Amino acid sequence: MNNARPTSLSRPDSTLLLGIIGLALVACAPLPAKSPPSPTVAKPELQQTLAAVAGDPAFDRAAWSGRAWWSGFNDKALDALVDMAIRDNPTLATAQARIEQARQAAHLVELESSIRFDSNVSVVREHFSENGLYPPPLGGLTTNEGDVSVGAAYTLDWWGKNRALLQSAVGESRAVEAERGAAELALAGEVVDSYFNWQDIAARVKLARQTVDKRRMALQLTESRLKRGIDSALVSSQMEVQLSQEQDNLKDLETQSRILRDRLAALTGNGPDWGVKLEEPVLSPGGSFPLPQKLPLDWLAQRPDLLALKWHAEAAANRIEGAKADFYPNVDLNLLLGLQSIDLSNWLMAKSWYGSFGPAVHIPLFNTRTLRTNLGIREAEYAEAAAQYNQELILAASQVADALARVSSLDAREKLQHTATVSSERSQHLQSERFESGLSDRLPALDGEIATLAQHARESKLQADRKRAMATLFVALGGGYESNRE
Repeated sequence: MNNARPTSLSRPDSTLLLGIIGLALVACAPLPAKSPPSPTVAKPELQQTLAAVAGDPAFDRAAWSGRAWWSGFNDKALDALVDMAIRDNPTLATAQARIEQARQAAHLVELESSIRFDSNVSVVREHFSENGLYPPPLGGLTTNEGDVSVGAAYTLDWWGKNRALLQSAVGESRAVEAERGAAELALAGEVVDSYFNWQDIAARVKLARQTVDKRRMALQLTESRLKRGIDSALVSSQMEVQLSQEQDNLKDLETQSRILRDRLAALTGNGPDWGVKLEEPVLSPGGSFPLPQKLPLDWLAQRPDLLALKWHAEAAANRIEGAKADFYPNVDLNLLLGLQSIDLSNWLMAKSWYGSFGPAVHIPLFNTRTLRTNLGIREAEYAEAAAQYNQELILAASQVADALARVSSLDAREKLQHTATVSSERSQHLQSERFESGLSDRLPALDGEIATLAQHARESKLQADRKRAMATLFVALGGGYESNRE
């Protein structure tokens, strides 16, 4: 049988090899004369904004809690909830799976850039035509043909395409890891925000219940006075309206508390029944909060979501280099070794071996329009990625500035409200003394107590709002995220 494959592995003719290399060097497709200008990276200024809060008593510039930023609130119940959310929330499990996918994709590109191996084994039952290519005795023969082969190929990365694609894949892997960090940061921020909101609502539920009790006492007093002819029905009717309003407010607060329990249960990877068993938090006064000694733009740029966008942009830039490399000839070195026989009894004999070796050149000279279109797509991808990074960086700087201003404002308002609460308590005490001394009846004293409860409710909300604003600031700053990769 005259096989199409060579029966011996001979060295390629040097003249032919040199000719192929020469053809490769002159058969390059021309790159576009002009490329779109590369986008510049935005650099929003924050120095004056940060200097404005340098001496603000709302902030403690001597310490920074690092990545576990929520521990700066010194609340063990909160720490446990955040730790549980990071451990059990399905969102992070999904992000972790995406990281593994990206790592495997980068590894696959790395394998494709190195020596590639292929192997095949086949056994075929074949009948040769008597009127075909092969004369008797092969013509008309039915036999079993065996073939086993091992091949290897390697691409000469003269123009850096494989290197660029590998760097792009690694960049995408880093971006996915940073996206997981961003998901963890956002999750921790949601847990902290929901916890302090619930802490405030729980405190105001207790105050609202006391207010309802005192409104009910006031209504009973006015009804008693009405029966004795001391007060008119108008006063009693007004008291009924006020009691109904306070009861409605209590019902609304209790509903909010239940919703926040359910939200915390979902954030920590649990069902609603788990939230019912949560122990109500105790409202604790917040002191000054730790911030880094310096907050330069470079530090802000370590936010995980910004790092992810940065690495996406760098990966897109590497894909541009890979697209440019396509304008140059691609040279593969191919090696094939195998054993072949139309008689299985001779299949594994030395005389059954065959092989081939030589370069294969892909010439892009006649594919210019497609190559330019592909390059244009890659350049547009990079421009989009860079613009998105710039947009998010400017937005991040604005979020930091807004959070700083809000924390500072709420700190000042909380102090003013505390003064108002103290004054209300003083007035309440004076009203109680007048009642006890017989200078007034019980209603003015009850009004004073209700007014003081309202002041405590406002103070509770401001305390919670300040903590929530501080959590927003920590998230805006990136939560002390540190990448595991450089």
